[in-house]
Amino acid sequence: MSAIVKTITPFIDKELLLKALDCVGCSYTVSGNTITTNRIDYYGNQKFEYKNNRYQFIHEDTPWRNLNVKDYKTVSSFLQAVEKEYNRIYAEKCAELERLRQAALAEQERIRLEEEKKRIEKERLAYIEKQKQLIIQKAQAEGYSVQERKVNNKIKLILRRNTY
Repeated sequence: MSAIVKTITPFIDKELLLKALDCVGCSYTVSGNTITTNRIDYYGNQKFEYKNNRYQFIHEDTPWRNLNVKDYKTVSSFLQAVEKEYNRIYAEKCAELERLRQAALAEQERIRLEEEKKRIEKERLAYIEKQKQLIIQKAQAEGYSVQERKVNNKIKLILRRNTY
């Protein structure tokens, strides 16, 4: 008589389940939506099948115990070990995704700050140019000739008026 075991943790992610099986030392083969383990019971290998949007553990209800197999775990202890590893790997994956999300947010913030800095610098240069044009216009209106020089990365306006 076969049994389907319900676990506290739903095994939703195939990749995480396979990593968890690796961590508990259970070898397996994958065929479509079925993960067949090396654990053997009365009718054959125990397996995880994808049903109802999760992987369900299917095994024979009456255990087959081979006296030559060392470190044989009961179904409940096996599933507890798999669940523990699955949850650990899931937590690590969530932490990594959160770290990547934070890094992306930090990158977006860095880009926003750079754009803000460029905008402010552009506004500053526009203000300087406007002030320079106002000074030149006012000086020319009063009869001065204006000469522009750059000294130490600063603009120096030289006003001259010829008197005869």
